[in-house]
Amino acid sequence: MTNRIMAPLFAAALACVLSSCQMRSGKQQSWSNPEFKNHTLGKTMVLAMADSETLCRQYEALFVNELLAYVPAGSLHASQDAVGKIEKEALEALLKENQVKTLIMTHVIDGKNRDELVGIGYTASPYNNDYYGYYNFGYTLSANTATVSSYMEFFLETNIYDVESKKLVWSGRKSIFDDRSDLENMGIIIKAVTRDLHRNGMLK
Repeated sequence: MTNRIMAPLFAAALACVLSSCQMRSGKQQSWSNPEFKNHTLGKTMVLAMADSETLCRQYEALFVNELLAYVPAGSLHASQDAVGKIEKEALEALLKENQVKTLIMTHVIDGKNRDELVGIGYTASPYNNDYYGYYNFGYTLSANTATVSSYMEFFLETNIYDVESKKLVWSGRKSIFDDRSDLENMGIIIKAVTRDLHRNGMLK
């Protein structure tokens, strides 16, 4: 089989494989306040908002661990004993007492059902059965699809506030999927936020 025939077939197959792999990797959407250009976070507290306090604590701990390489950081749930939503006065007192400069807050803003057509690969067959047809034309490739996969896509928003001015410094949104583990989804969000803060000069 000639390279001239094989090259476009291989490229087409590779493009299909790569596009299916990337289909579930949503891009981080973000906005940064021009008033805080090159603003560094300083001492930071992380607050996760969810129905499960266990997940909140786990997420905050992972985020804090990521931030500690750059700035002093702490978890809100690890800093106070109250269960559930903390009142405004108590939150402000906690931030002041700990000399926190920046507050990072993450919460789910939406969720949608999604369906995905799952492919099982490609079949290859000669154009005809005799050896010269095989030699002259090579293979034809056809995609086989197996089933439809249903899953939930959740959209998380992370907002970063300057504690002193109470202004929004940065905001980002990213999607996660319920067929991934909680730990994997947490890592995806934290890494995406951290990368974007690096690009904006907020983490150095």
